[in-house]
Amino acid sequence: GPIYPTKLKAMRWAPQGLTRIGKWKARIGRLPLVAIGGITPERADGVVAAGADSVAVITDFVTAQHPEARIELWLAWAQAQRQARD
Repeated sequence: GPIYPTKLKAMRWAPQGLTRIGKWKARIGRLPLVAIGGITPERADGVVAAGADSVAVITDFVTAQHPEARIELWLAWAQAQRQARD
């Protein structure tokens, strides 16, 4: 289910929150865990710190007042993540 509430579509599941990410990661081991649902650049570091290997984002930039600027922010965040892992 989604990590945070999402506006893009109605979800059957309640938001799961950060604590569930660690539990899911422990269950799946080395398999990649992708987090989705209401993730913003301000929340993304916490999502990764909780155990997600990556994040999937749509609503944050689709609904942004300046989508191109928001995508640039996400690209900068992703670059910082890559550099931190190297």
